[in-house]
Amino acid sequence: MASSEHHLSSSTPASGPPNGWPRITESSPVRDPGPGIMDYERCAALHNELLIRAIKGCGGEMPPEPLNWWEARVPSDEVANGLHPSLIEFLKRAWDEDVMPPYSKLFVFLGALKSPDDMRDHMDLYEDEDEEGRFIKLYESSHYRVSDDEGIFFDQTTLKATFIEDINDTRLITSHEWSWMPLEVILDSYLQIIDEGKAQAVSKDQARLLKMDFLYGLIEPWVIHQYTKTDLERATTAFKRLVEVIEFRIPPRDEPTTFTNLPWHDPATFENQDLLPPLSFAHEFLRSISNCSARFRYIAPGIRFPTVLEFQDQPITDFVTSPHNHLGQYPGNCPLRIFQIDDTEHPQPVAYGKHLGLHNIAAGFYIYPVVQQWPLFWSNVCRLLLPFAIGGSGWARMSNGQPFGITDSDYMDEYPEPRDTHGDLYQSGTTNGITNCNLVQIDKVLNNWADRVERGDWDVDEDGVAGGIGKFREADTEAHWHKYWIPPPR
Repeated sequence: MASSEHHLSSSTPASGPPNGWPRITESSPVRDPGPGIMDYERCAALHNELLIRAIKGCGGEMPPEPLNWWEARVPSDEVANGLHPSLIEFLKRAWDEDVMPPYSKLFVFLGALKSPDDMRDHMDLYEDEDEEGRFIKLYESSHYRVSDDEGIFFDQTTLKATFIEDINDTRLITSHEWSWMPLEVILDSYLQIIDEGKAQAVSKDQARLLKMDFLYGLIEPWVIHQYTKTDLERATTAFKRLVEVIEFRIPPRDEPTTFTNLPWHDPATFENQDLLPPLSFAHEFLRSISNCSARFRYIAPGIRFPTVLEFQDQPITDFVTSPHNHLGQYPGNCPLRIFQIDDTEHPQPVAYGKHLGLHNIAAGFYIYPVVQQWPLFWSNVCRLLLPFAIGGSGWARMSNGQPFGITDSDYMDEYPEPRDTHGDLYQSGTTNGITNCNLVQIDKVLNNWADRVERGDWDVDEDGVAGGIGKFREADTEAHWHKYWIPPPR
């Protein structure tokens, strides 16, 4: 079977803080402190930096000598005896969040470190009889969803952690290794989200101004954006890279070059503000590539640019009397197909089941959804919906290492049976272990496609990438699954 190991980053011995510490970078990767030890110093430093960002971002100041969690919470001997020595060292270095203003959260997804008496609440539900004390709920959720939130779990056996959004997913996640990673990877990822402007701490006055804008989500003192300038730049760069690597490999032609007329070359495309609300990621992304020309049609095997008429024929076009109770209710509340799939072997629309929130939807490459509402805030994401299903052979993997077709009901199975699906390729899995985003960012897929072309995995002819949509069946084979696997965030 295909390996599900997370190649989060190379690890180095913990021989002293490298340049850039405590942040995780190429020159300062995840360290290996040795068997049975977590990198508690780095984890605490990252936690403390997150706390500083939260307080300073909303206009506050850190006290000169903040108490650490252990000093502030004074856990009983019973609680202390149930904690791993490395976890104790972390809690003796991590500052307590009581220095924050009332009702403020450590981060968008995290309220604070759990209180001592609540760390083991209901944990026995997720442990075998011989595993008592294995799991700790280390961080409380910020309860951005109001209810059914979990937070960050810590496994005292593997010394790894994972963020669990939904309590209904907890049994599945605690039963398998998917999405578990060193705690420092999660905390550093939150700081990276802040660095990129995806989330920022703001004052109460700023929060009031942003509260009613669909582009923002608010959990004080944090505001999280639907997308960032960095997201847009990455997606645009990835698209242009893909076009360039294909163009470079197109065989010489005797006839003069003719450029493909793309829908986003036409200003009229952007007039439909139901499909493309101004300032939405989809609108800005298509604008940003509207000056990019191509001499070919196929951007991946069997996946091509749409005609203007095909682009206009979207799954949802009625935003007034939409028959879909959950879609088409407001501008951008829809999937947007930006690339077409040609396939004569399989009937269209995709058979069997509900995809992208709809029955009877055509295969294609979608930005989905164009606009998200709280508690989701990731509009630079996409899904490839294949005309056939793959995954049942057991080789295809989602980013967290999870086989295709696994559901919450599979938690009882140590080795759950993979199932064929139409839309799991490139996706994160039930959880990515860091945030509540379980769809893949569009730049990652486009860059993967460019890699396939550059490395010779996909051939190019005069019409673009050759091979037909059936080429994607390779994703569920022993020889090729890794080429279609997108690594997790780190």
